[in-house]
Amino acid sequence: MAPVVYSFIFPVNLLYMAAMATRTNEFKVRFWGVRGSYPTASAATRAIGGDTSCVEVNVAGRRLIFDAGTGIIALGKAIGRRAAAAADSYIFLSHTHIDHLMGLFFYEPLLSAGTRSFIYGPGRSASALRQTLRQLSHSNLFPISLDEFKGKSAIHSLRGGETLRFGAPGKPPTIGKSTAARPSVNRQLIVESHKSPAHPRDGVMLYRVSYAGKTLVYATDVEQQPGGYADVIEFARGADLLIHDAQYLHGEYHSKTKSKQGWGHSTVEMAVEAAAKAEVKQLVLYHHEPQHDDPAMKRIEKLSKKLFANSMIAYQGLELKL
Repeated sequence: MAPVVYSFIFPVNLLYMAAMATRTNEFKVRFWGVRGSYPTASAATRAIGGDTSCVEVNVAGRRLIFDAGTGIIALGKAIGRRAAAAADSYIFLSHTHIDHLMGLFFYEPLLSAGTRSFIYGPGRSASALRQTLRQLSHSNLFPISLDEFKGKSAIHSLRGGETLRFGAPGKPPTIGKSTAARPSVNRQLIVESHKSPAHPRDGVMLYRVSYAGKTLVYATDVEQQPGGYADVIEFARGADLLIHDAQYLHGEYHSKTKSKQGWGHSTVEMAVEAAAKAEVKQLVLYHHEPQHDDPAMKRIEKLSKKLFANSMIAYQGLELKL
């Protein structure tokens, strides 16, 4: 892949919709939010962007969205009401920490009549995820309740180990348990979930998207242990693209005065080790520390490339094709 070219974030306009019109033979990834913990905005962070986690994947004529940080707001506006009515949204939440949810209720299709959004994320019972989102839209916290949104929504709790198989266009996927064997190469779009203990307290959901022999793995908010989490490495095994948390520098993580151990995030070195052991083809570092400005991020990318040649940092507006 050609070296990264840094550029300022382009304003949302109608050209985006023409460029991103879904096609049944595409597998395209676009980053709308790349920061962790909280959004940030300044001249010093403009090239990388300051919105929190949100990745859009257009594949097999479907729009898959991973996490609903503040980046999903601009995505929703770019989609527009007409386009949203023509294509359902499938939103996959890694977990329910606020930096991954703070943009959800400003996502344009959820606010627009005639649209459908399917939301998947971790929950210990069938209704757990819906209850969590309802709490977030409680009148003490938000002016409109989840049930008052104009767009139709279906919310599904996942426990990990599910396989979502997409069939006919316009129909939601069927949800079944995953099997030990990886899906064979075919033209069916498949999303697998995996619940990992690699994030403090309640763990984190990872997702593996497979289509036409290509695979993407979304693994944010992963704090790798020495040697890496075996379950994360195996889940990412052989992926064409691994999007992996790499929020901290080694010195920040191991600081004697402000240690970040136990905060639920990896260092650059941890992400690289996991990618190498999983034998992935490309690594994208993600969930950046909000205090890392553009020059710092360039240094981080230089370090990652020394350790894993086919790696790069995510920045807002970055588009990749598998």
